[in-house]
Amino acid sequence: MLRTAFDGARRRRIYLFRHGDVSYVDDKGNRVADSAAVPLTDWGREQAALTGKALANIPFDRVVASRFPRAVETAELLMAGRGLAVERHDAFVELQSDTNFRAQISDLGEIAYAFRDAHKPGARYTGGDSFEEVNTRVVTGLEALIAEPEWDTLALVAHGGINRLVLGWAFGTGLSTFAAIDQNTCCFNVIDFDEHPETRAIVRKSVRAMNIAVYDVVKEGNHLQSLEQIAMRLKAKTVV
Repeated sequence: MLRTAFDGARRRRIYLFRHGDVSYVDDKGNRVADSAAVPLTDWGREQAALTGKALANIPFDRVVASRFPRAVETAELLMAGRGLAVERHDAFVELQSDTNFRAQISDLGEIAYAFRDAHKPGARYTGGDSFEEVNTRVVTGLEALIAEPEWDTLALVAHGGINRLVLGWAFGTGLSTFAAIDQNTCCFNVIDFDEHPETRAIVRKSVRAMNIAVYDVVKEGNHLQSLEQIAMRLKAKTVV
């Protein structure tokens, strides 16, 4: 779908999704050994199917996903019946914690509020990935996708932390707004950016919608933020 801004700039659009619901504890109540490998729950699959139906009339040109199974599975459900192949991309995999560090955490508040210091120089996600380094990786990957002119409407399926970085790019705020942004499971955000018709330089960006969850539009279904929800599940289910 070709869009043109008032001043003649080419307007392109990104629908930025977070993956559907997952569980980081196994059937026995233990924390999973590899959080990167978890699949969607039944509820996560239902979320993705509902969201795909709600956006059935959106003319997507491409769909790109983090290579993690939960993102790929979400993308496939969102795009069911469209005939679009899901492109897996390493640039958009989620921030990873240090597994030894995480295992030593006794205060689940450290998980619930693990993003609070993301803006501080040298900050790491629970002893693992550097927020600054992952931000560089995400922005580089995003701008490489944007440099490919063949698409006008892109579906990008990633993760809560990655989405915060993409939104920070759109706002021009980088990591300074990271902790203030929340992303529900299987939510979507709408980001427009305008390109100069001759140089293709980006002349403006606009966040048109943020954290829209079709199953809970007004955020009444759960008052907890995304990391608080993970911490609450761990508190309720983890074997001590």
